[in-house]
Amino acid sequence: MMKIITGAAISIFVLMLCGHGSAAGIDDVLNNAKKDGKIVMLELGSIGCIPCEQMKPVMEKLRTNYKGKIEVIFVDVRKERENARKFGATMIPTQVFLDKTGKEFHRHIGYFAYEEIEPVLKKGGI
Repeated sequence: MMKIITGAAISIFVLMLCGHGSAAGIDDVLNNAKKDGKIVMLELGSIGCIPCEQMKPVMEKLRTNYKGKIEVIFVDVRKERENARKFGATMIPTQVFLDKTGKEFHRHIGYFAYEEIEPVLKKGGI
């Protein structure tokens, strides 16, 4: 079965492939989001982590329903240790929400249901 990959998913895939586990690669995406006036949700997790895997459909639903308003970025903390430290991941999954200026306005640890994220996005201005 073939699945269509969205632009956001391609960006994340390219980030992982290109070694944008470096802070510079993530910083470029964050700077572009800031320029475009988008909120950012960083999903700090790892492939194979059960609650992290459960977040995949939530992230995809956010990308679809808030297209053009939010940038959802997955950071594999096992492969991107520098970014895990930079964004203060002590447990996974951790979701970090950055406002349109790039300032953190909300943080959550563990599985985060879509319905619980929507009020957070409203708090961030969406």
